Amino acid sequence: MAKDGSRLGAGRPAYKVKGEQLQRVNVRVWARKGLLTGNRFFNWSWNRGGEPTGSIGVNVTPQSAVTLDYSLTQNGERRSISERVALIYKPCNFGGARPWFQCPRCTRQVAVLYTRSGRFACRHCQRVSYSSQSEDEMARTWREQQRIEERLGEDWQRPKGMRLRTYDRLRDRLADCELRRDEAFCVAAARLLRSLS
Repeated sequence: MAKDGSRLGAGRPAYKVKGEQLQRVNVRVWARKGLLTGNRFFNWSWNRGGEPTGSIGVNVTPQSAVTLDYSLTQNGERRSISERVALIYKPCNFGGARPWFQCPRCTRQVAVLYTRSGRFACRHCQRVSYSSQSEDEMARTWREQQRIEERLGEDWQRPKGMRLRTYDRLRDRLADCELRRDEAFCVAAARLLRSLS
């Protein structure tokens, strides 16, 4: 760990709360599922490892707002919360309109709201970062390699229908990941040896 609490070579401190750890609502997902049309009420729930971790009730007022109804237990006391979140519709370049949440705290236009300390707000207000922002160079190359391997499959064979040029480019990126990871390891090892001597 470096003096400021971050790992060497990482972009953001590793101790910040990560968005992947919090319960969140995504307006894009709700719009894709058609849940924001008409006056309606639906339940939204979260799972982690197949186990339910929470749920909320969502009351939709079309073209204007959603009301999030949920309960919170603090100090052994359960209380019900009803929070109104405005919807903003922005026109798309090729027709139609895309919905956005308006953050209840800062009125910023966002697609995702996170719950922390019993309230929903954007990641800026909640002081949330992404896991990828705390990764060092080696972790970034492992993540990039994993994405490429998902496209190629386990044995790195060219999938049916993939152009040879695309396949060659992906194989070159895999080799580049390994080279960058080796370089990052050498730099980290040299830094560690300097600090020990």
